[in-house]
Amino acid sequence: MDGVLKNSPYKKAALYVDNGSRKQICVYSCVKSLGFELHKAATIPAAMEMIKEHFYQLILIDCDAADKDVFGFCSTVRAGDSNAVLIALMADAGINVEAKLFDSGINDVITGEQICPRILTRRVRAHLRSNSPFRPQNNVVILKDVVVDFERREVRRNGKSYQLRGLLFDLLKYFLDNPNRIISREELLRSPIWADSICSAPEDGGKTFDVNMSKLRKIIEPDPAKPQIITSLRGVGWKLTTERLLYRSEKLELAGISNICR
Repeated sequence: MDGVLKNSPYKKAALYVDNGSRKQICVYSCVKSLGFELHKAATIPAAMEMIKEHFYQLILIDCDAADKDVFGFCSTVRAGDSNAVLIALMADAGINVEAKLFDSGINDVITGEQICPRILTRRVRAHLRSNSPFRPQNNVVILKDVVVDFERREVRRNGKSYQLRGLLFDLLKYFLDNPNRIISREELLRSPIWADSICSAPEDGGKTFDVNMSKLRKIIEPDPAKPQIITSLRGVGWKLTTERLLYRSEKLELAGISNICR
């Protein structure tokens, strides 16, 4: 059965491709402990359709139970400019199969006794950590000369502090969670940040995001008219590029703000 097994709008989304194997209990435990909302597809074609409608940070595939076009599915995910963590689960895998999976874009192949909640959760967490371009120190990220404090939902720049509420902060966090790819209005309307928004009707979503993007740029950009952190692609959407960002802990010290990380 395909669909969403949980429905909490603030959770990150994970996709599990499986037609009812015994591994699903382990996967459910792992995904729950990592704070993901779990979507399930019973077949590769169903999974293909779901990745068109949702952005997934984690995709787990039971290669023993799913139909066999796993290699094509992984290649399609990577061709779509996704930086999702892809994990293949198998009872056993030969060297040739593992090599082909890695060539198709899989991050890891987990087999046999390794497929248990304790090990699977730790391996997935390690991949998610290494896959992220950000290394926040105590929930703080640096964007050029801007300090984003996730815990306080606050932005600091040039000695001034800005409290970002509601959709404005959620919008910034969504871009930080999804760097180096184009985010369209359509995706934002389908995203968790819109699920809890009461600022306008869905048909007015495009205008709402434009207005909030303008407000956000006035806070985080040195020159809002010539944005450097979140750039626009006319008629397509917006993109946050990690090459423009500074996020190492030593940058906090150079900026004279190391105390905020204590």
